[in-house]
Formats: sequence, C-alpha cells, structure tokens
Amino acid sequence: MNKLTFSIGGVHPHDNKISRGCAIETLPLPGTVYVSMAQHLGAPAKPVVAVGDKVKAGQVIAEPGGFISAFVHSPVSGTVKSIAPRKDLAGNWMTHVEITVESDEWAEGIDLSDTLVTEIPQDRAFILDRIKACGVVGLGGATFPTHVKLNPAPGKVAECLILNGAECEPYLTSDFRIMVERPREIVVGAAIMQKVLGCRCVIGVEENKPEAIEALGKAIAELGYKNMEVAVLKKRYPQGGEKQLIDAVLHRQVKSGCLPIDAGAVVQNVATSLAVYEAVQKNKPLVTNTLTVTGDCLPVDKQHNYLFRIGTPLSYIMEQAGGIPEGAAKIISGGPMMGKAISNVDACTVKGSSSILYLSREATERKPESGCIRCGRCSDACPMGLEPFLLNRLYKAGDLASLEHNAVQDCIECGCCLYSCPANIPLLDYIRQAKGQVMGVIRARAAAAKAAAEAAKKKDE
Repeated sequence: MNKLTFSIGGVHPHDNKISRGCAIETLPLPGTVYVSMAQHLGAPAKPVVAVGDKVKAGQVIAEPGGFISAFVHSPVSGTVKSIAPRKDLAGNWMTHVEITVESDEWAEGIDLSDTLVTEIPQDRAFILDRIKACGVVGLGGATFPTHVKLNPAPGKVAECLILNGAECEPYLTSDFRIMVERPREIVVGAAIMQKVLGCRCVIGVEENKPEAIEALGKAIAELGYKNMEVAVLKKRYPQGGEKQLIDAVLHRQVKSGCLPIDAGAVVQNVATSLAVYEAVQKNKPLVTNTLTVTGDCLPVDKQHNYLFRIGTPLSYIMEQAGGIPEGAAKIISGGPMMGKAISNVDACTVKGSSSILYLSREATERKPESGCIRCGRCSDACPMGLEPFLLNRLYKAGDLASLEHNAVQDCIECGCCLYSCPANIPLLDYIRQAKGQVMGVIRARAAAAKAAAEAAKKKDE
C-alpha cells in the first residue's frame, strides 16, 4: 500500500506509545468541577447562569461571546457555587463556573445509549445549528469552533474533508483508542461533515496504528460509504499538522497567509468527528473527551486512557491514576513536542485536553546552548520551509520587519528545529516570542486599516 507524507521537512522522534494497549476507562466524577469560559479559540463564552442555580449535565451554562466562540455546557448535575476568575494550565486568570457535583442526571433530550444512529439529517442548516448548539470545537489542538469551519465563506469550496488520525506526537494514544474502540461513530461523524461540505473524505492514519487503519476501513465498508477512504500515512512528525496533511493527501501547498480552505480542504480531528456524531445523532453536547495519562517515568500499570468530564481538576485525575510518579521532573499537557508545561496542577480540563504527560529529568533537561554551527539542520527539518537559524538571528536583532518578510508568522511551533539542533539552541522559544511580536504588529496594522476605512466611509456619508 502506498504511504503518503508531506514534502517538506519533518523529524522522526521515537513513538513511546506506552499506553496504546490501555482501553478507555470512564473517570469517576469529582466532587467539584470548574468549567472555563475560555476553552475554545476566539472570544470567551458569557455565563448565563447565576450562583445558586441548579444545573444538569448537558445544560447550557454559557453562550458564545462572538462570531468565533462556542457554547459551554455543564458537564455534571449540581449547584453553581461561584463564577469567578481561576488560574488555568499556564497560570493565567480565566473566568470559571464552579459547580458542586450532586448527581449524574442529564438534561432532557440527550441520548446516552450505545445504539448506533446512521440515518443522517438531510437539512444542512439543521446539522450546523446542532453542532453549534452542542459547543463542538476542534479537538486536534486549536479548538476552533467546528460549525464555523464547516461553513466556508462564499466563494470558498471544499473539495476534500481530511480527518486527522495521525496522532504523530510521541506518547499520546487517546485518538488511537477512540479509532479502535469507536470507529463506526467516527465514520458516521465524517459522513455528517461530508453532507455539510458536499465533498469526498480521506481519513489519514499513520502506519504505526494498523489496528486503527483496519477498524476504520471495516467501518466504512460495513456502513457502505463510497466516497470515503482511509489513507495510510508514513510515521513522520508533524504528520498531523493541517498543512502537512493537505500536502500529504492532496499534494497541495497552503500558501503563506492562506487557509486550508484556499487549497480546497477542510481538516478535522477524529475526536472532533466523534463529537460531531454525538452532537447531531445523540444531541449530546461536548462535555466529555478522552485523555492519556502516560510518561517515561510512569510504570506500565499506571498508564491510562480516561474518558473525562470537562472541568475536572488535573490534581484529581493524577490522584485517580496513582499520584505523581517520583521520577517526574516535568508535567506536560499535550505531547512532548508541542505540549505546554503545567504550572498549576489545580487547573482543570477543558474540551481540548489530551494528556497528562510525566517526563523524567533525563527526557527534559536541556543541554548547554552553544553557538550556531551553520549546519542547516533546522532548515532541513522545518515543515513550513522556514529558516529557523535566520529567524533566531533576526529576533535577537529586534528586526520585526525582516521577521515578517521571512514569514515567522507561518511557524506552526512544532519544535522540529529545536529537536534537530546539534548546538542545543532553544530555537522554538525564540521563534515563538518573535512570532508573537510580529503577529501583534500585523493585528495592529489591520485594526488601523479598518479604523481608517470606517472613518473614510463616515466622511463620504
């Protein structure tokens, strides 16, 4: 079978899929949940409940705060205890709705049965409204509201829906487990999105997941979908990146400043497809997801894949999994390449939470930085075709204009440059900061242009 991959850069870190054999377990409910209003890309949601209100699992507790935003639902049944700022994973203060858990009663109209529903609604608008109402967001990392992504702007046409089942980050296995355990729901979810977009579908899965490839292929055949297929991808990081998947599947490059839809593609994660299925076919809001507890210093019998409720404190999950291992030097949310260190273990899960990763000092301790030796390995590894060594130099010189000219804003922060640098230069750290500064300039420029256009319009009137 021909294996697909992207054409620029990439690295080959070890899989370390230690938890791949751990079936999904349902995490017991904690005594209290803290539901963030900022767990999606775009404007934070606005609470529509008050302290003292009784809520049920699946009930709306916050509405979108803008066009790019999402509904938030209660993951449990109980009483709203507070609505106040609370620190998130990174230690930033964000509004959370605190709910004391009293039972596991769900709101009316939500189907919690295991019965597979294959009959897809014919009304495109109904499907989009249901996805929006259930608060579904992308679960591949960006948490972009799914109903917006599935409704391209006028003139933009999707030729292919690409489902991301690569899960190319080392250690993570939550996507693998849902592909193995719930392939039919994922496939029906894909068919629902196909219905909305009116295009073919390709589910991309890396070659190191043969069980998932087989399960999804079998589900497609059993359900009789003719315009859907599983594509086997080479094991290569970052194979799961949107632009890399489009390159691998469609052999098209997404140009700088453009979106995937400009290349005729819409990319969604397999977990998002499952959430779409549950929203449209079961009327179940996105209040659960699957999370991996793993790490190089964690014994095999302490590895887990948990089905969790959003708002569950990380400290509670750690306790349920047996506590923080003695050899853990760093705890990460996400994978070792693109994940973020957890500075606050009392922070809570959000819709996009994917892992609690424990890494030893040996795995995380950086070697002393030395001078660049001009080897070019970082450029060879960059999947966006950038020159990290140059961006690093421009950042240290404070040359924002040249950084923008050399497309630092296109960096996907995958860490391939840092991984491949023999001089141990923290290239990702520097480039991430440079990207933030340049994006600030770009946003300010756009805001100024908009203000000038509005002023000119008023003057003409």
